[in-house]
Amino acid sequence: MRSLFLRIFLWFWAAMLAVAAVLVVSSPLWTRARPGIDRWQRGAARLLEGRVGEAAAAVERGDGPLAPGRMRPGRPGPPIRVVVLDETGAAAGGRPVERAVRELALRALATGEVTHERSGTEHLLARPVTGADGRPRVVVGALRHPPDAIDLLDPRAILPRLAILTVVVGLFCFVLARHLSSPFGALRAAAQRLAAGDLSARVGQPVARRRDEVGDLARDFDAMAERLEQLVSAQRRLLRDVSHELRSPLARLEVALELARRHGGDSAVEPLDRIGRESRRLDELIGRLLSLERMSSRGLEPERARVDLGRLLGEVVADARFEAETGGRTVSLTVERPAAVRGSPELLRSALENVVRNAVSHAPAGTSVDVAMAVAAAPTADREMALITVRDRGPGVPEAELDRLFEPFHRVSEARDRQSGGVGLGLAITRRAVEWHGGTVGAMNHPDGGLEVTLRLPLA
Repeated sequence: MRSLFLRIFLWFWAAMLAVAAVLVVSSPLWTRARPGIDRWQRGAARLLEGRVGEAAAAVERGDGPLAPGRMRPGRPGPPIRVVVLDETGAAAGGRPVERAVRELALRALATGEVTHERSGTEHLLARPVTGADGRPRVVVGALRHPPDAIDLLDPRAILPRLAILTVVVGLFCFVLARHLSSPFGALRAAAQRLAAGDLSARVGQPVARRRDEVGDLARDFDAMAERLEQLVSAQRRLLRDVSHELRSPLARLEVALELARRHGGDSAVEPLDRIGRESRRLDELIGRLLSLERMSSRGLEPERARVDLGRLLGEVVADARFEAETGGRTVSLTVERPAAVRGSPELLRSALENVVRNAVSHAPAGTSVDVAMAVAAAPTADREMALITVRDRGPGVPEAELDRLFEPFHRVSEARDRQSGGVGLGLAITRRAVEWHGGTVGAMNHPDGGLEVTLRLPLA
């Protein structure tokens, strides 16, 4: 059955048929004895017996208004028809009489007893009497009195039926909801894993084997994830291979540069130094690309050790101060209390160094870069977190670009260019390193100006 619409239709149809079947099967069980219906029948019988008794007494006395064939005027309440018939079952003056009334009157005359008959909501009662002239008569009363709602809706009869119907319908709806929602739960979980960077996420065979629209969607999703994994893997392999291949010509370039310095004159010193700086910058870029590729492919699994964050941050800030002094900037460090994490010292140093150097490079001359470390409770756990903030007093970053600062190769043209800001790998490496340690990193524009980057790392 390939159509999801047809499945839904048949399930709802089966549920309604089941409800109807329960109603039909259970109705005889609940209508055999109802206190409300019994009260309604007894009340109608008492009312009819009272009116027919009054009419019979009048016939025995020979009152004129109750002569054979005459109707007794109604009283307040349900309308009751009273008719007097002779021994032949006919009303005086040849007035028409209903067949059921005549038959009931003849049976009462034959038995000489009061006779009752009920058909639906109509009650009939025939009482044989002897008229004032000594001839036999029959007084017949007819009452059409439908039951009130309170008589039919007896709680003691309705509540058990409602309970049974609720359970039956609930079971059908539960099975239907489970059947329809479980595949989408698997799809959502796979989509969340894929969005989080797990390119191996798949919906799986239990859903993909379905032969309906949901199964088609699961197979298309798995095909899309497979294609994405292939493309990203190919991109990473290309990046890794190119980076490795560039290392060899760079090494040969360094050798050739040293030979050129030996044989060149004083006029070649400045150009050769520029070539050396660019060569080192290119080598540093290749190293960052390889580090980013290893962390992205989950291939980097360094040994974990206890790392003193305060000490490591002090070393990073000391190195950054040397670089900042050349541009007339200062770097300050505030450590609230000692803190330690369990992780890779190299990765943590790289993450902190990238953030601090990025702040120094964008801080205007004569300003300071503030680095602070505090300890705070994690928002969703009892574990404490190290909170490291790095703030510069530069131009900041447009709000629309804040979420993309930590993407590889992303550059904000308003705040950085190629000469001062590189190619946008430092903060990407920082994010991967912090996430590898179970932490988070974010950025915001400080209210007083400048960019503030915050790193959160779980303490050991």
